[in-house]
Amino acid sequence: MNRQELSAIVHELLEKETGETYPGLQESTSLREGLNLDSLDMAGLVLHIESRFGIQIETELLEDITTVGDILDVLDRKLAAKAGSQAA
Repeated sequence: MNRQELSAIVHELLEKETGETYPGLQESTSLREGLNLDSLDMAGLVLHIESRFGIQIETELLEDITTVGDILDVLDRKLAAKAGSQAA
């Protein structure tokens, strides 16, 4: 899955979690300041992402996720690791 496809899914999950629409969402968009997500929104979003992709995002990683691009970076790494472990 390429980054554009991941971005579309994250966009969809963000809107599902918050009930808001986010036209013009970019990788540099801040989750807290730009989208006004609070800790409950973030927890819900992470649960949606984990469920959708069948991955686990460790609590320590959440501290480094501040933008939409950060979410995509974590997803890229997690999905690559998952694909690698399934291929072995």
